[in-house]
Amino acid sequence: MTTHATYCLKSILAALIWIGAACFTSAELLAPRTPTPTNAAARARVDLLSLEACRAEFRWLDAHWRKLDLSAAPVHTDGWTTNIAEAEWPVMGLSYHGYGAANLAKADPAFRDEYLAAMRNVLEALQSPRVAGFMRPHFGDPFGSGDPQPAVFLHGHYLNVAMRYRSASGDNQFDRQIHRVARSLVRGFSQTDQAILSSYPDMWWLTDNFPALSALVAYDRAFDAQSAQTVAARHLASVRQYYLDPATGMFCTYVYPAEHRPLQGPRGISQMYGLHFLRDFAPEFAAQQYTLARRHLFTRVLGVPGVREFPEGILATPDVDSGPLVFGMGPSASGFAVAASATMGDRELAAELARAAGVVGLPVFVDDKLRYVLMPAVGQTVILYGKSLLLLKPAEPSP
Repeated sequence: MTTHATYCLKSILAALIWIGAACFTSAELLAPRTPTPTNAAARARVDLLSLEACRAEFRWLDAHWRKLDLSAAPVHTDGWTTNIAEAEWPVMGLSYHGYGAANLAKADPAFRDEYLAAMRNVLEALQSPRVAGFMRPHFGDPFGSGDPQPAVFLHGHYLNVAMRYRSASGDNQFDRQIHRVARSLVRGFSQTDQAILSSYPDMWWLTDNFPALSALVAYDRAFDAQSAQTVAARHLASVRQYYLDPATGMFCTYVYPAEHRPLQGPRGISQMYGLHFLRDFAPEFAAQQYTLARRHLFTRVLGVPGVREFPEGILATPDVDSGPLVFGMGPSASGFAVAASATMGDRELAAELARAAGVVGLPVFVDDKLRYVLMPAVGQTVILYGKSLLLLKPAEPSP
């Protein structure tokens, strides 16, 4: 079967699933197949947004991410065409597993030690050659001796997980690496005229900077430092001056700083992903961007909410980041939107998106674990992070 035919069949299947979800967007489903102490046989239905369901999801995901062979060789990627998912998805999956665990440690204190152990495993895995090694040909050893050259995508997520772990646990065992990574990022941001770091040596994905700037805010708060304020202000000024889409006002996805030129306009995946972190270092700008995203990207098909991958009128070309598009909606963008909406205080929409995603993914219980059969693990991990935000009180920010 040709690649095009396979893609078309996947798109048709996705469309049918989304249409089916329109008839079944309840947060409940029939009881799991195997009753366990956490899934009592007497309970006829399970709320997929409940703490119990989130705990079961976490346990399946924790088992999944611990199966990653850290002794394997690093994956090679050019960042553009080769092995992108194989190289980058483990970083995203592990990091979001850590983010969700930090929230669950607060929302589910009876199992706090289990969540903190998962975060420690994430931090060790992110430093492993198998997971971090894809950056070595581009920026050198990201966790080698001395102060490494900044690899903003990897270092930003590592520092973000590490700061959340430190806040949740009080454990300082990762402080040495925390300081090294923070110094590297601050130095990198400071040495660029626009405070924008490249994802790869010749590629500038704007939102890859956001987790790093968010983490530096947490670093300053924890260590009474002043690392983030100046570089974050310069970064934001550059975005406002050069990289806002004139048609929508949303920030652009891919840029070329040497010429102050946007190369790709706003996308659903980058907007929803970026909003997870943007509020930490630019809260007013984040609120403005979310309002614009609600206007230009959020949509519904047969009553089912989702996020367009591109603003209306823009030629929609799906790729490895977006996944197959269904009526213009991107599954990746819609998954990231759960946490984006929750982060921005739009809890009702976040819950509605999470319910739809739960049905689309076909949830299945096995013992005390819950997985989504039609959803890649990295997608389930991102959505669980969004649901974990909904478990926290509205006035209680995530760590």
